[in-house]
Amino acid sequence: MEIQQITKQMIGFRRMMFNNTCNAFNVIQDNSTSMMNGFLKQFPWITEDARKPLNDSMTFFKHTGNNYQKIVDEGYNYLEKMTDTK
Repeated sequence: MEIQQITKQMIGFRRMMFNNTCNAFNVIQDNSTSMMNGFLKQFPWITEDARKPLNDSMTFFKHTGNNYQKIVDEGYNYLEKMTDTK
Protein backbone atom coordinates (compact mmCIF):
# COMPACT_ATOMS: atom_id res chain seq x y z
CA MET A 1 0.00 0.00 0.00
CA GLU A 2 2.83 2.38 0.79
CA ILE A 3 4.48 1.80 -2.59
CA GLN A 4 1.22 2.69 -4.35
CA GLN A 5 1.00 5.94 -2.39
CA ILE A 6 4.59 6.86 -3.21
CA THR A 7 3.97 6.09 -6.88
CA LYS A 8 0.84 8.28 -6.91
CA GLN A 9 2.78 11.12 -5.30
CA MET A 10 5.58 10.81 -7.86
CA ILE A 11 3.11 10.84 -10.74
CA GLY A 12 1.29 13.84 -9.26
CA PHE A 13 4.54 15.72 -8.74
CA ARG A 14 5.75 15.07 -12.28
CA ARG A 15 2.36 16.01 -13.70
CA MET A 16 2.43 19.27 -11.76
CA MET A 17 5.97 19.99 -13.02
CA PHE A 18 4.93 19.29 -16.60
CA ASN A 19 1.84 21.52 -16.37
CA ASN A 20 3.86 24.36 -14.81
CA THR A 21 6.48 24.05 -17.55
CA CYS A 22 3.79 24.10 -20.25
CA ASN A 23 2.16 27.15 -18.67
CA ALA A 24 5.50 28.96 -18.58
CA PHE A 25 6.13 28.00 -22.19
CA ASN A 26 2.69 29.32 -23.19
CA VAL A 27 3.37 32.65 -21.45
CA ILE A 28 6.72 33.00 -23.23
CA GLN A 29 5.12 32.05 -26.53
CA ASP A 30 2.30 34.59 -26.10
CA ASN A 31 4.80 37.33 -25.22
CA SER A 32 6.96 36.44 -28.22
CA THR A 33 3.94 36.55 -30.51
CA SER A 34 2.86 39.95 -29.25
CA MET A 35 6.43 41.28 -29.54
CA MET A 36 6.72 39.97 -33.09
CA ASN A 37 3.38 41.50 -34.08
CA GLY A 38 4.37 44.83 -32.53
CA PHE A 39 7.70 44.70 -34.33
CA LEU A 40 6.08 43.96 -37.69
CA LYS A 41 3.50 46.73 -37.30
CA GLN A 42 6.31 49.31 -37.03
CA PHE A 43 7.45 48.61 -40.57
CA PRO A 44 4.91 49.67 -43.18
CA TRP A 45 6.88 48.11 -46.05
CA ILE A 46 6.26 44.61 -44.69
CA THR A 47 3.12 43.49 -46.47
CA GLU A 48 0.40 41.17 -45.23
CA ASP A 49 1.69 38.53 -47.63
CA ALA A 50 5.06 38.67 -45.88
CA ARG A 51 3.47 38.55 -42.42
CA LYS A 52 1.23 35.58 -43.23
CA PRO A 53 3.97 32.87 -43.07
CA LEU A 54 5.19 34.24 -39.73
CA ASN A 55 1.67 34.32 -38.29
CA ASP A 56 0.98 30.84 -39.65
CA SER A 57 4.12 29.44 -38.07
CA MET A 58 3.31 31.04 -34.69
CA THR A 59 -0.20 29.59 -34.85
CA PHE A 60 1.20 26.19 -35.82
CA PHE A 61 3.65 26.14 -32.90
CA LYS A 62 0.92 27.08 -30.44
CA HIS A 63 -1.42 24.42 -31.83
CA THR A 64 1.20 21.65 -31.72
CA GLY A 65 2.22 22.63 -28.18
CA ASN A 66 -1.40 22.35 -27.04
CA ASN A 67 -1.75 18.96 -28.75
CA TYR A 68 1.43 17.74 -27.05
CA GLN A 69 0.12 18.85 -23.67
CA LYS A 70 -3.17 17.01 -24.27
CA ILE A 71 -1.35 13.81 -25.22
CA VAL A 72 0.88 13.92 -22.15
CA ASP A 73 -2.14 14.65 -19.91
CA GLU A 74 -3.87 11.58 -21.35
CA GLY A 75 -0.76 9.57 -20.51
CA TYR A 76 -0.82 10.83 -16.92
CA ASN A 77 -4.52 9.96 -16.68
CA TYR A 78 -3.70 6.45 -17.88
CA LEU A 79 -0.91 6.14 -15.30
CA GLU A 80 -3.24 7.29 -12.52
CA LYS A 81 -5.82 4.70 -13.56
CA MET A 82 -3.12 2.02 -13.52
CA THR A 83 -2.07 2.92 -9.98
CA ASP A 84 -5.68 2.93 -8.75
CA THR A 85 -6.12 -0.77 -9.59
CA LYS A 86 -5.37 -3.26 -6.85
